[in-house]
Amino acid sequence: MKRHFDKLAPLAVWLLIIVLAAKLGALVVDAFFPPVPSLECTERPSHKKEKYHFAKAFGLESGTHKPATSTRPAPKPVSLRGYQLTMTAVGEPSMAIIVHNRKSKLLTVGESIDGFRLTEVYKDRVKLTKNGREYWLMMKKSKSSISTRTRASHVKRSSPSAYAEQIRREGDTYYVPRELLEEMHDIKKIFKYITLKPIYREHKMVGFGVSKVKKGSVFDKMGLHKRDIIEKINGSPLTNETEAFKYFNQINELSSLTLTIKRGSEQKELHYEIF
Repeated sequence: MKRHFDKLAPLAVWLLIIVLAAKLGALVVDAFFPPVPSLECTERPSHKKEKYHFAKAFGLESGTHKPATSTRPAPKPVSLRGYQLTMTAVGEPSMAIIVHNRKSKLLTVGESIDGFRLTEVYKDRVKLTKNGREYWLMMKKSKSSISTRTRASHVKRSSPSAYAEQIRREGDTYYVPRELLEEMHDIKKIFKYITLKPIYREHKMVGFGVSKVKKGSVFDKMGLHKRDIIEKINGSPLTNETEAFKYFNQINELSSLTLTIKRGSEQKELHYEIF
């Protein structure tokens, strides 16, 4: 029996040495290397259980709240296409005639057409505002007015009184130099020599009344008197201010002009030939 144990003793010693070495190795590994994380394998669910929210019952979107979007339509682009500037008068007050859809409208500063408010008036353009934005409307230049202005630019300017001396009269026909009309193409200058006001009968305009004419002025030389009522221009009744300013704006292109006036109980015509 003793001999049998002696044979197994070396094997036991080696087993003990191996176990101790393994233990010692495990301690060394734990001391110098981080532990390996353990991995767990879990079965992924085939589908997520859907929760039926209270908001969804009423057709409202559940989950993350999204800010409500405005349903107000975006403003339409605005332009002045289709609008035409046919007359400007710089003075007190400044005025302009704008045509749209074949209808002309006389505006003074501060008045509006289709939401466009007239804010500034110049000789060849006007400024309008709408919804906080500014718009410029230019007056189209005709060939005749351009050539006339070019010719006049080479001529030394004279005062209106000097031109008034050139007016000639033959009966009820007056011959007026064109340069005078160009010089007087300014409301401010006109109102220095004559005062006009619209005359209404039964709430309808029948013409412009002359309430003041400066003696020796251009209009005095052209045969207009105080208390005259200008009823027609070139045969067209003056039923609104637009009609009068239409001719005022085209005066540089005219070769003749006829005023039908009422003086007291008498009606007469004054003819003007422009040279």
